[in-house]
Amino acid sequence: MTNNDELNLNNQTNQNVVGSPLKRTRFIISFAYLIIQVLIPGLILYFLTSNDFTFSFHLPLWLMFVLSFALILFAIIVTLITYKCKLHQLDQFTYVVPFVFLIVGLYLSSYWLAGDYFLVRFIIGFVLAIIGIFIASLVLLLVVKKKNLKDKM
Repeated sequence: MTNNDELNLNNQTNQNVVGSPLKRTRFIISFAYLIIQVLIPGLILYFLTSNDFTFSFHLPLWLMFVLSFALILFAIIVTLITYKCKLHQLDQFTYVVPFVFLIVGLYLSSYWLAGDYFLVRFIIGFVLAIIGIFIASLVLLLVVKKKNLKDKM
């Protein structure tokens, strides 16, 4: 392979990347929205209703599941609304979904495991975050493919 072939190959790959419909959100914007959309509501839920603290409301398990599901829906809906308002790009979903799954994992594991088992609880939350990454990536892939088909028509 000659230098010209390498140059042509690099130009072809750059053209494919430039033509990609997925744009990236700047880090500071992504971080700010992650704090607003997930971290603050998640910490409020955790401090007010977790079994880890003596000053919080001790809720039954079914209500903790309902609140966890509400947190997930809240984060996704707020992210969707801010995306539709063009405040950030589509990649924000790949950050929000795993992070909210991590918080939900830490929150729900507080029902069964005491604060002494924080490492086990963190591992549970981390596994849920990996599942969230997988789900968010698959959904994002489908949305980008649909967007590509719509742009071609």
